[in-house]
This record gives sequence, structure tokens and C-alpha cells, in this order.
Amino acid sequence: MKQTPSKGKARTAPARTKNSTRIFYLALAVVAVAGIGALSWMSRRPADRLVSPIDSTLPKVQSNGYVIGSANAPIEVVEYGDFECPSCARFATLTEPDVRSRLVDKGIIRFRWIDFPLSMHRNTWPASRAAACADEQGKFWEMHDALFQAQDEWNGESTNNPNPIFKRMAGQLGLNQQQFDQCVDSKKYQAKVQAHEQLAEQQRIGATPSFIVGGKIVEGPRPYDEFKSIVDDALAKSGSPMATPPDTAATKAKRPAKSGTAR
Repeated sequence: MKQTPSKGKARTAPARTKNSTRIFYLALAVVAVAGIGALSWMSRRPADRLVSPIDSTLPKVQSNGYVIGSANAPIEVVEYGDFECPSCARFATLTEPDVRSRLVDKGIIRFRWIDFPLSMHRNTWPASRAAACADEQGKFWEMHDALFQAQDEWNGESTNNPNPIFKRMAGQLGLNQQQFDQCVDSKKYQAKVQAHEQLAEQQRIGATPSFIVGGKIVEGPRPYDEFKSIVDDALAKSGSPMATPPDTAATKAKRPAKSGTAR
């Protein structure tokens, strides 16, 4: 006589098949949603982010960035930075004031800024051009500071057109407004910024901010005490008799708390 399967066995196979089918369709749904999301994101991206900001028709120029400090300083610190980079803003607003007052102003280091505009930042190229236009009137560092202090106002997440904000900053800094506006609108220093980007690529800079101190590449923003230690090592290797000033209880007390590191 033919044996009839038990009730338990009779239900097992359909249940497994049903579960497998449910998982299969769930997986398809996830893939479909991800695909739709990706297409939607692509369609929302501003058109200028799909086009390289490099203008290959411009003649190449020579530029080594912007320098502050004594030409006789024993070592030079080079920063490769992006005006729209949040980590660069943290360094510029929290650490750099100490670097300037305690190291640059005292002739211990010379500090150089070189643009390295990252493609992920929509408004970084206009910011670099605006800073170059301010440099034309002798106020690069003032514009450098203003750009970082107001980064959340003009960055790519806040506006599609940062130039009116840059023009307002120029007026607040006392620049010749007409000269600055024409400079920004014409993209006068596009080739200069491109030259700076090429310098960063030649040095194989991979992130911003990155610093070259004594021939060594140091990535990421550092609080003053770490930055000072790196400079001390470079001074020692150079054989310079100069040294960074020691920290005191007063300077440690007024220094902002250490912040995290991000790209």
C-alpha cells in the first residue's frame, strides 16, 4: 500500500517555498528602491557638478600659493586646503590663530597656503577665485579668514550661487568693490587656482587639510600642541637653534577643546 506523508512533512515544503519566494521578492524590492534612489540623486545633482571645473583652454601660469611670515624663518609649513572643507575650517578657526601668533609672527615658521579644491565641493572653486581676487588687492589672508568663518553660509549645501556672498564680504573687508566684482565675475584667476591644484597633485596630496612640514606630509587638522610638536621635530632635524615657545598653564586654559578629525 502507498504510504501517505505525515501532516508535518506535507506542510514543510510549501512553507519553505513560500518563505524563499518572499525573500526573493523582498530582495528585488530593495534593489529596485536603491536603483530609483540612485537615479533620483543623479537627476537632482546640479549640472555644474557633472562638468569638470578645469578649463584646459587657459594658458598655464606659475603660482606657488600665498605666504605669510618672514622669508628668513628656518622652516616653511605648507598647507594644501579646500575652502569648503569642514576640517580645513576647524584648523583655520581653532588652531591657526595660535600658529600665526606664536610661530609665524615670532619668525619661527613661514606659512604657505595652496588651494586644493576637491571635486565633492560645489562652491570651492568660486571661493578660491574670490580669495585670489582679494589677494589682487593685498587682502588674501583677510578673505581666507572670512571664508572659513562663514563657510556654513556660502557652501554648496547652502547656496547654488556664492558670488553675491563673496562680494558682500569684499565690501566688509574694505576692498574696491567694482574691481573685486569684475574679478569674480570674469573668473580672472581660474588659471591660478588650476596651477595650485596641479601642485597638490604633484605632491600626491590625498586629503585636505594636508601639511608639508620639514618634507613630511601630515594629514588632517591638529590641535596646537600636536602641530607644535611636529614643528619642533622639523626644527630639530633642520639644525635650527630656534624652538617653539613652551605651553603655559594660561595658554592651555584658553585653548579650545580638541575636536575630532574628519576629511
